[in-house]
Amino acid sequence: MLTLPAPAKINLYLHITTVHSNGMHELNTAFAYTEAHDLLHFEKSNEIVVTCSQQHLSGKANLVHQVLEALQTRYGIKHGLRVHIDKQIPEQAGLGGGSSDAATAIMAANTLWDIHASSSTLIDFATPFGADIPCFLYGKASLATGIGASLIDYPYPLPGQTLLLARPETGLSTAQVFRHFDSTLTDLSGLATMRRDSPCIGDNDLEASACLLNPDVAQLLTELRTQTEEAWMSGSGSTCVALFDNHHQALKVSDFLQQKSLANWTHVGKICDLHPIMLNR
Repeated sequence: MLTLPAPAKINLYLHITTVHSNGMHELNTAFAYTEAHDLLHFEKSNEIVVTCSQQHLSGKANLVHQVLEALQTRYGIKHGLRVHIDKQIPEQAGLGGGSSDAATAIMAANTLWDIHASSSTLIDFATPFGADIPCFLYGKASLATGIGASLIDYPYPLPGQTLLLARPETGLSTAQVFRHFDSTLTDLSGLATMRRDSPCIGDNDLEASACLLNPDVAQLLTELRTQTEEAWMSGSGSTCVALFDNHHQALKVSDFLQQKSLANWTHVGKICDLHPIMLNR
């Protein structure tokens, strides 16, 4: 039995730089990891079997099953893996939970199946399965451009304050948020005018669309911004990120959000520059 973590990510900022006619989006964004994580348990098996503590995520439709099956085919692997996901990261949260699970499964299989492919090879393999998977395989806080597979090390110090993640009761469909964003553009060339010379932590081009589609996100962000100057939405939502001077202050706000039913899931911790699997090597 091998047990490995699959951490949640946050986007430190997110800018959309290009919208293609086929609906593909190119981004300029920065990723970092958090201490919130799922746990994946692996056992060698004759076939690929994926189960999850949230039953509806078990089976062949799970992204973990899909990437393992494709990896098995790519490298002619004759045996399988039995994987159980202890799910802690909420769905439709902008935290990359499913992509992180898939990345951890790829890293585990890379070792357990004696593939030993490089990180860049695994990133090229995984990119078609999800734009967020590469940032987990990269293993370090990163800047990403294009569709998310062009990654370099994040060149600045990460915020050192205490991190609060808060997700309202309702989630958001990534595809729906991007479609709404696209519908607000009257001139795609106008994307260039939305850019800042130096992206600031907390910028997120998708925030306005997410808030219109899900008023719970708007309400949560409004409350967080009365508690701290540094609050924003991660990814396509619905989780919001806030930074506080100390752990006690963040816990106090977390309790308040839960009591007022503004959030039904929260996490207090720190922003991490290394994937926990890399940290433990």
